[in-house]
Amino acid sequence: MGRLNKIMLIGNAGNDAELRYTPNGDGVASFSLAVGNRYTNREGQQIDETEWFRITSWGRSAEFVSNYIKKGMQVYVEGRLSHSVYQDNAGETKISLEVNARDVQIVQDPPPQQPNPGQQQQPNPDQQQQPNPDQQQQPNPDQQQPNPDQQQPNPDQQQPNPGPVNTVEDEEQLPW
Repeated sequence: MGRLNKIMLIGNAGNDAELRYTPNGDGVASFSLAVGNRYTNREGQQIDETEWFRITSWGRSAEFVSNYIKKGMQVYVEGRLSHSVYQDNAGETKISLEVNARDVQIVQDPPPQQPNPGQQQQPNPDQQQQPNPDQQQQPNPDQQQPNPDQQQPNPDQQQPNPGPVNTVEDEEQLPW
């Protein structure tokens, strides 16, 4: 008789992933995942429910999770389901749903945070300002004008090939 304990979830990360290490040096990352469910009850009312899961990943996956999983991201998790029973501060017995993740993937980044209405959004200095197409560029008299006596390159002539250009794909194959 076969056995299967597999769960697949898509939900939103409830916090940034935290990385810890076991005494023998193995990485363990964990975060909470909220998975929503919406349905209509017999009275015709829309009901929204949220189930919370504690996600744990190990090894190389733990490093990925700790570096990239941030609060609010939509995340796909696949793994093995387990639970633990505990008592909260008020003495009530609670059950925690836990997933030992085998696969964690980012589905969607969180939406950008909107500035408060009283705050003015600061321009990003890394972005270059785009020229206004309505404005005509005026020649700068300080710039050197081309000399008509100098030979201009002929666009019909083939230019020499500058050689291969390294791309991201090439970098994966480079020996260093």
